[in-house]
Amino acid sequence: MTETIAPKTMKAHCPRCDGERNCEVHGELDISWHEDIGHNAVWGESQFRLLRCKGCEMVFHYARTKNSEDWDVEYNPATGEEHTILPWTVETYPTPTKKGRKPEWAWSIYKIDPQLQTIMDEMYGASEAGHFILASVGLRTALDRVTELLRIDPGHSLETKVTKLKELGYIGETEAKTLSFVVNAGSAAAHRGWSPMPEEFDHLLATLEQFLERTVVNAKPVQDIAIPPRQPRPRPISGETT
Repeated sequence: MTETIAPKTMKAHCPRCDGERNCEVHGELDISWHEDIGHNAVWGESQFRLLRCKGCEMVFHYARTKNSEDWDVEYNPATGEEHTILPWTVETYPTPTKKGRKPEWAWSIYKIDPQLQTIMDEMYGASEAGHFILASVGLRTALDRVTELLRIDPGHSLETKVTKLKELGYIGETEAKTLSFVVNAGSAAAHRGWSPMPEEFDHLLATLEQFLERTVVNAKPVQDIAIPPRQPRPRPISGETT
């Protein structure tokens, strides 16, 4: 019988938990480099890890780098001397999401459609960085991708796709109007450089999130909906009319 070897563990900042967590190491690569430029030498180190959080089980990329050109000075209180240090720079992908920005279900969209997950991740990243023009375009692109998942003809314009969603019963009159706002905002951002205010973007984002969660994340095939059988009507008492 083959013995199963447990993966190594290390502490890292989990993007989903947004805190230091014990993580399993499922891949690693360390790289050192050195380059002579005239009479000077430049060098650096990089450590790459593929990690899985032992708390939320999210898989993410971890990179830790330093180089001779990125240095700082540190004071030693014991000796009273200063010396040069090369601080490590740590980055993860995806980056930690601001609390309250990304709903819990949004982390698992990749199980439904990896392309939609990529679009949503980039949209959230742009909005958290304050890039609301790009984020608005991302909302429009995400909506377009959702219509494809719902079997709407990709040859239609996005405005027509929203109309088709209404005709097929995915949305009602009110939601059709709010999704049209998402379409128009994305078009204005893409073609005219329009940028919504943060609170305006939040309203647009909430509209898309509610639609996406209901129609894609929590979608349930009609044949799986349990409809209770019709109960037989009691026989009328003699003399009563039905």
